[in-house]
Amino acid sequence: MSSNVSAPQNTAPLNMEETLKEFQKKFKAEMEEFLSKYDENGKPRILIAGATGCGKSTVCNLVFNREITESGSGKPVTRGVKKLSIPNIPVIIYDSEGYETGARFSDRGSSAEDDGQKYCDIIMNAVRDEQIDLIWYCISAPGGRVTDVDTSLIKQFRALKKPVAAVLTQIDVATEEDCEELKKIIAQEVDGPDPDPSRKIAIFESTTDPEIKVPQGIPELHAWSFNNLMESRKDAFVISCRRGIDEKNKLAKKWIVAAATAAAGASFNPMPFSDTLIITAAQLTLYAKLLNLWNMTDFEKILGTGIAETIIPALGKTMAGNLIKMIPGAGAIIGGIINASVASTLTYGAGMALNKTCRVLLEKQLSGSVTASVVQEILSSEALASAVQEYAKNYRRKKEDGPAPEAH
Repeated sequence: MSSNVSAPQNTAPLNMEETLKEFQKKFKAEMEEFLSKYDENGKPRILIAGATGCGKSTVCNLVFNREITESGSGKPVTRGVKKLSIPNIPVIIYDSEGYETGARFSDRGSSAEDDGQKYCDIIMNAVRDEQIDLIWYCISAPGGRVTDVDTSLIKQFRALKKPVAAVLTQIDVATEEDCEELKKIIAQEVDGPDPDPSRKIAIFESTTDPEIKVPQGIPELHAWSFNNLMESRKDAFVISCRRGIDEKNKLAKKWIVAAATAAAGASFNPMPFSDTLIITAAQLTLYAKLLNLWNMTDFEKILGTGIAETIIPALGKTMAGNLIKMIPGAGAIIGGIINASVASTLTYGAGMALNKTCRVLLEKQLSGSVTASVVQEILSSEALASAVQEYAKNYRRKKEDGPAPEAH
């Protein structure tokens, strides 16, 4: 395959405004198409179980760091086991109604026993029928007890070799001593007196108060969930969560390196707006994937406009400006000869620059320091251009010395 490819000739005047609108339309379609590829088989399936009012919905929303389930206190907000598929979030949540904490199997012949057994049957049927990947089992810390319904279900999950994490909820209104005692009870009831270290029940703590620090909290539950999912569903979980910076960055790096490698061995066919605004179809696909990965559509409310309307002009100008600099004396791009190595370098540089931009925005959002002016400044063509030049320069240098550079 030739290393030099010709850019398409500019045979007709371009209407800048109309072309930009068409490009933004294509970009939105790319973003939607990317998420649609995660069908029912590609989405992780997570069941949330536990007693009524123990904070199951809150745990779910904290892990994903977004509103996944309708939160409620004291009364169930679902009936039975409800399957939740959220638009543009590639994960399936099974939200169980819960059971009344008086439902204990030790109350033989009572309605409480019947309620406990019914709950166990409902949950286990869902686990088998829906091919659940993992379970978050919630136990209220202020309640101060672990029921035999809790231990029975956890043991049944483990017998089916389903990963299950016990989550102590509402710890902000429980004492540290109560939490430690509950952990001991759970371990004794589930693991037994002499457990295999590799089979010990994973126990986490959940609170909505960021000032309360725990050794195994929501970030650790997120990491445990990622590690216990099958490989084919990990990417969807990473995309769904508005946390997990390291996992998002690793996935982004994989996509960017793959796109840069493909650009080095294929024709570089830019889709021009003008000779100062240029982008390729392959790069458009990469950008759509990155914006989905970093949940950038969440910033549309802050900006008051679509993310495509903000990012596409900035990226197009950045690509054109850097391409001209990388081809000495090129002047206008349209009709020029573009080296495939340059295409690879630009694809990597622009992908890494956008990835860094998205990462910074998400970090600021998580820290509560994001505003419309901050978003606009970070997404400006000047900021992107500087980052593209830096990453492209490092990429070209490291390509000469060895394999593609690591993402940072």
